[in-house]
Amino acid sequence: NEPRGIGGVFFDDFAEGGFEQSFALMRSVGDAFVGAYLPIVHRRKNLPHGERERDFQTYRRGRYVEFNLVFDRGTLFGLQSGGRTESILMSMPPVVTWRYNWAPEAGTPEARLYSEFLRPRDWVAEAEV
Repeated sequence: NEPRGIGGVFFDDFAEGGFEQSFALMRSVGDAFVGAYLPIVHRRKNLPHGERERDFQTYRRGRYVEFNLVFDRGTLFGLQSGGRTESILMSMPPVVTWRYNWAPEAGTPEARLYSEFLRPRDWVAEAEV
């Protein structure tokens, strides 16, 4: 029951409004992405980071791998249908770590990620003013 991220567009069951409306939605996402993402990159690119941040990154990537191997329909279909394992696993991150029953230390940025972002949340309803 742990979210793997803070949102996104999930396409497996997306069939809203037919092709034209679906394409228009994707076009709008693509058109808005760079303008929304670049300010974040520019604001954060010089933030210091070290071993603690890298360690947490590889842990989170391990959680992503767990999800993909256990729950992701596309990954499971590929593995169960005899697809090329190398091709299926190519999307996995190259370096990951796992820890048993890990929890972030209180007061850290990692703890804030869990308490403020990686919890069930209706982002759209919260954004509506």
